[in-house]
Amino acid sequence: MNEIVYLPNQDETAIAFVKRVVAEQSDREPLRIVVQLLEIALGELQGRPCEVSVTASKQRFTLALRHGGKPIDNRMIWLMDDHIDRAKYKSDGDDWVLTLRRDIPSFYISHEKD
Repeated sequence: MNEIVYLPNQDETAIAFVKRVVAEQSDREPLRIVVQLLEIALGELQGRPCEVSVTASKQRFTLALRHGGKPIDNRMIWLMDDHIDRAKYKSDGDDWVLTLRRDIPSFYISHEKD
């Protein structure tokens, strides 16, 4: 699996960074949920500084968000996990790391419109 690691440009916001990386992917549509879930996570962090990175391949898109301070409420993590292929949240020393993974094609079933 050929993975590419993306890091934000200097002064690029987390949302702008992830939107840019999603736009560079060949299969963008299933990745839109990652941007929405990042917006939720950043809202929970209430402006606290964080580091974001993305690892992408043709089969998988993984966003990692590292932050310090108080953890995000577990109920929000469970909500995220219901809408993506994998949401993982763990402590790493004094920091917390949220990982959101979207498989391509996704195993998450979307409802077809009739």
